[in-house]
Amino acid sequence: MPLSSKVMLLAFRVLHRPSRVKSNCGASWGQGAKCPGPRESAGLEFGLVSPVRPLFLFKLYIAVGNEPFLTSYQGQFQSYVLPAVTNIQQSLVKANLASYIKLVVPCNADAYQSASVPSQGVFRPDLTQIMTQLAAFLSTTGAPFMVNIYPFLSLYQNSDFPQDYAFFDGSSHPVVDGPNVYYNAFDGNFDTLISSLSKIGYGQLPIAIGEVGWPTEGATTANLATARAFNQGLISHVLSNKGTPLRPGVPPTDVYLFSLLDEEQKSILPGNFERHWGIFSFDGQAKYPLNLGLGSPVLKNARDVPYLPPQWCVANPGQNLNNVGNHLKLACTMADCTTLYYGGLCNAIGDKGNISYAFNSYYQLQKQDAKSCDFDGLGMITYLDPSIGECRFLVGIDDRRVLARSSYSDSSSPVSCGLWLMTIWVFVWFTIVGSF
Repeated sequence: MPLSSKVMLLAFRVLHRPSRVKSNCGASWGQGAKCPGPRESAGLEFGLVSPVRPLFLFKLYIAVGNEPFLTSYQGQFQSYVLPAVTNIQQSLVKANLASYIKLVVPCNADAYQSASVPSQGVFRPDLTQIMTQLAAFLSTTGAPFMVNIYPFLSLYQNSDFPQDYAFFDGSSHPVVDGPNVYYNAFDGNFDTLISSLSKIGYGQLPIAIGEVGWPTEGATTANLATARAFNQGLISHVLSNKGTPLRPGVPPTDVYLFSLLDEEQKSILPGNFERHWGIFSFDGQAKYPLNLGLGSPVLKNARDVPYLPPQWCVANPGQNLNNVGNHLKLACTMADCTTLYYGGLCNAIGDKGNISYAFNSYYQLQKQDAKSCDFDGLGMITYLDPSIGECRFLVGIDDRRVLARSSYSDSSSPVSCGLWLMTIWVFVWFTIVGSF
């Protein structure tokens, strides 16, 4: 199959010398991704960008914002999107980069709607004009319309949503739309967007999926089995070139799995699952087998992870834990305790187990500072792994060793990310010229 219809790798640091990449599928980093530094950002405006090496033929996406048209934002960002796109496009033209760097604006699926079937899809009334202008821009520049699709959220938010319709194994509750029959939510959502684009005159615009995935914890339908079933089904569906009823034989131009790693500091306002979308755990260990199109279902774990020493903070068995409430609140406010809640892997480890897990999460977050395990004498440090069954008590990562290893630490600092007024995600499509 052509590379244009494969799930490709999301990468950052595109203004640095690229490493050799060979991949059929990939994943997005999530909100914790590192941004190019200010020097590289300014270089885009003034053309201070290293020339493309002839070994690679690049196609890059710069995503301006992420889901700026969300209903919950109540339109506060709408007036900024097109001016931002126009300004960045002008910079690309000045830098002679516009021919292979394309601007996109990832939209949430709530930007369009349908009363019942995909063929009735339309953009929200408040977005019709701006979507028409955006689609015209994308059509002129040769960029795809990028959308984030989450069947998991449809299932999570609607108790009447058929569970089998969220996956790719066929459904006993298909959606019949005239001559077209939909057996999974992804295709139905995708074709609802196509219908919406058709109604504003851009029904043939290419579509890329900026985010799609399934969490492994945080809800009754979020676990290792369902995450693997969805992601593997999605990959197989896309790589089959089957397409959808409105675009048979034409899969999305690119699909980005969300996400590469768990994000323990992400907001859990939408639900406890928000910190558990990763294909890999926070330390780069694969959660489940997944065939990304390379013929093997085995994902490679991160090697030589610079863990902190193998020690944990647990509840002191010699102390009365009746007054532990405030300490638990502190620990779980600062650290991640979502795995203890309903739908989490550590939900059934008992009260003392919950206390120990919370204490340890905070202790590891504080880089194993002995004072952070005190909790007024209720905590104690142990050198015996307190993990219980599938509930893994984590050992943190030594950031100092990570920074010492990184050759990009100067341009990838959190300060650099904060300098960007809008979140700019850089999607890199590596088309390898020749074989290795």
